[in-house]
Amino acid sequence: AAAVSKALGRQRGLGFVDLDARPPDPALLSLDDVPRYLSHGLLPWRRTGAVLTYAVVDPTRAPQGLSCLGARPALCCAVVVTRAALERAIMRRFGTALAERAAHRTPAPESVRSLGHLRRVAILSFVLVLGWLVLGGETAILSGLAGLCLINTVTAGVRVAAVVAGSRFRDTPPRGPPALHEPGLSETALPMVSILVPLYREAHMIPQIVAALARLDYPRERLDVRLLLEEDDSDTRTAAREAALPGWVSVVVVPAGRPRTKPRAMNYALDFCRGEIVGIFDAEDHPASDQLRRVVAMLAAAPREVAAVQCQLAYHNGCENWLSRCFQIEYAIWFDVLLRGFEVLGLPIPLGGTSVFFRRDALISVGGWDAHNVTEDADLGMRLHRRGLRTLVLRSVTLEEANCRLAPWIRQRSRWLKGYLLTWLCHMRDPARLYRELGGRGFFGLNVLFGGAAVAYLAMPLFWASLVAWLFTGSTAWHGAVPGWLLWPLSFSLVMGQMVMVGCAALALRRRGEDALLWCVPTLPLYWTLGALAAWKAILELAVAPFYWDKTRHGVSRQRPVETPVPLVLERRPVGGSGDASARWKRVAQRSV
Repeated sequence: AAAVSKALGRQRGLGFVDLDARPPDPALLSLDDVPRYLSHGLLPWRRTGAVLTYAVVDPTRAPQGLSCLGARPALCCAVVVTRAALERAIMRRFGTALAERAAHRTPAPESVRSLGHLRRVAILSFVLVLGWLVLGGETAILSGLAGLCLINTVTAGVRVAAVVAGSRFRDTPPRGPPALHEPGLSETALPMVSILVPLYREAHMIPQIVAALARLDYPRERLDVRLLLEEDDSDTRTAAREAALPGWVSVVVVPAGRPRTKPRAMNYALDFCRGEIVGIFDAEDHPASDQLRRVVAMLAAAPREVAAVQCQLAYHNGCENWLSRCFQIEYAIWFDVLLRGFEVLGLPIPLGGTSVFFRRDALISVGGWDAHNVTEDADLGMRLHRRGLRTLVLRSVTLEEANCRLAPWIRQRSRWLKGYLLTWLCHMRDPARLYRELGGRGFFGLNVLFGGAAVAYLAMPLFWASLVAWLFTGSTAWHGAVPGWLLWPLSFSLVMGQMVMVGCAALALRRRGEDALLWCVPTLPLYWTLGALAAWKAILELAVAPFYWDKTRHGVSRQRPVETPVPLVLERRPVGGSGDASARWKRVAQRSV
């Protein structure tokens, strides 16, 4: 990069400066102008009398940048620098301030950091309601059971509606500009795509994720990959320095600060992204090779109100053990059944934390990610929808690693459920405004998605208590205390809630061609019971550690990912039951968008 910049400087009759050795004068720099410095690739470097010298990355774009900064060209001169050196100079001067800004990028009224009193009131209310249900006698029991019956029935009804609507799902728009699909054609017309890869204590994952991204079919000069490392993570920083990173991969070191979360790191890096499209991958991800082209094509053909594209996720170690098999089925339900239906129904879509892509301007306009929310992805999906922006689901698969150990699975699920509860509280702090912005359908959908999911997990012990009592005594645990008008609807609701999810699982596996996992579907109620443990843990953490990020460790699976992921189409046909990741999928040529 330095050699290219030196040659460019000679061509334009300008000098070259190494900003690492000769940094800019700090007095000339302004924090408020940082977005302009990065956008136009220039910054003030030295002042000599009345003449101000600017360090510029591209001299041909310098006049526009100078105009934006209000500079007088007659009193300016320029030296050429590399983009990487310019970014490092900005980080050295303003890193701490930018990190603080990243922690508060989302406006306070839309962030969980400002819940404060409301969160304490919610916890106290939950405790009081729980105590009333336990000690309040027959009236309390009847009220609680009636409420549970209603919530469970509504949640099951939404899932049934999603199944029906999802049958009409298509990747929309049907096809983007042809040049975006054809490798090697009109490469210069392709937009710059920035990819954020947050890493924390994952030095061993750097070679794997770089190799996976290297298999993406996208011009390297239009690819801007950023590895996000924490300042105090010396091992991962050392591994990144020692790795032979390609030129299209750069490292962003996030200054120490609170909260130390993935969304804070992404907010910090967002200022330095060069792409008009910004995507996210996790350390263990293996995206389909044509995923970027298909995302770009979809956004190019979609109206501007489409701000995000969510790709599908699956696991390369989905057959490692019973837990990973159930996790694989759960992802199939979510991505192949429910999300399809949510898009068709026009419900707000909780985004996933990886393989999701945004129009950069839309992402910035909504305040980026909430750095204090431990499910920043789901929250961002809601905030986009509240502003009239849409998310499309793309049938392009990214393989990642399933959490296949019990204790880490519970911790991960607890973080997700805690984030769902925080997101629900955050958006419901002003129900009237939420209703105006989302409309009746969106308001209803948000409450079912977040409130219904939490209640379903929290109520699992009740389901098992009633089932065991019925098996051993022939009656429910509350037989005699609950009138028939409530007993039968409640029992039907609990059973049907489980049956709807089991049916969704079977449908999802058929769509994915994973018939070999159908034997695992009847065991899902046991799997969801583990979710109940996580839900009660989430309630406790909501009270004592709401912003604590329980990090999931990657690279622990005994099954290694396939070396050369290829585009996937998940056909509706049985596939052999081999546990090897390369044998579990039916690989055929990916259909175009």
